[in-house]
Amino acid sequence: MDTEFERFLTDISDAFIDRKFDQWRDRLILPFSLVTKLKPIVLATEDAVRDSFHQYLVAAKMMNLDLIDRVPISLEACPDGTWLGTFRTRMLSGAHLATAPYTSTALLHNAEGRFRMSSMLNARGHQDWTGVEDT
Repeated sequence: MDTEFERFLTDISDAFIDRKFDQWRDRLILPFSLVTKLKPIVLATEDAVRDSFHQYLVAAKMMNLDLIDRVPISLEACPDGTWLGTFRTRMLSGAHLATAPYTSTALLHNAEGRFRMSSMLNARGHQDWTGVEDT
């Protein structure tokens, strides 16, 4: 499952640089929850996920990102069949960090050999850069 975790991290990172909503959405399970330093956010509908994705694209453009690099730290199987995947994220503009690296944990579900995420703990909310809150 380590290889699939790496593929998952690549997909969720590249989706924002390549501006591919379907790639991002394909790795999520609704309702999708994010826990940020400001508050928990629940995206229960396709429209909510699409709107949030758009705001992250706005933030990426504001920071002039050309690379989001997520490196696996750990992957733990849970007794209920889910997985906890912890990773470090770096966002780069050119060769420079656009923001400080941070560590997050995703609640992952194995769907036909592919990880899909239902929650992310310690997510960076786009509102840090855009000022727009998810509703």
